[in-house]
Amino acid sequence: MSHTQTMRFQNKLGLFVLFLATAFGAHAQAPPSVVTNTYMKPGVNAAKYTEFRLAPLNVSDARLIPPPWVEKPNPHEWSLTRENRQFLVNTYASAVKTGIESEGRYKVVKDAGPSTLQLEVRIISLTPWASRDEKDAITLGSGTLSFEANVRDALSGELLAAFQGTQPVGKDYQENTNLNKASNITEHFTGWGKNISQRLANAQAR
Repeated sequence: MSHTQTMRFQNKLGLFVLFLATAFGAHAQAPPSVVTNTYMKPGVNAAKYTEFRLAPLNVSDARLIPPPWVEKPNPHEWSLTRENRQFLVNTYASAVKTGIESEGRYKVVKDAGPSTLQLEVRIISLTPWASRDEKDAITLGSGTLSFEANVRDALSGELLAAFQGTQPVGKDYQENTNLNKASNITEHFTGWGKNISQRLANAQAR
């Protein structure tokens, strides 16, 4: 490989690392969005990937954690119901797909192929700023969300990158209603999809 080819490959590799590291960091509001790259496979070529496969959102162990100012929280008010979990799973699937496909560059597919990246996300916890029973509360966004994410080659299953982070969900002052919370999480997941698409496009354009 010539020096010029080596430099081009290193630039593409660096852009791929940047694409993955920033893809989930859509909403840097207060508190700040913090996403850490915990693993990165060396030598990955982003140019080969043209589509995405979404594994179902993993919420099996997700917890609802009260904010630190809540003393003696009522377990009934601070728990994730079966309906809550299903809403998260369904919204993630539709909103991330919408975000990825919003610019028409990439498609979300069901079957793995040689040009498919697979996204796997696990929700660790959610911290709402107010409980479901605090109907009169006004909050800045809905709260925070902590997650882990793996990016794999969909065909081989090989792990390419891993991340973990905590992010604010929502960015405006609003009433503590189910509608506002649903809108915030939908926007957040859509933002993930848009960022993923844009960062991959940027990496492939160099």
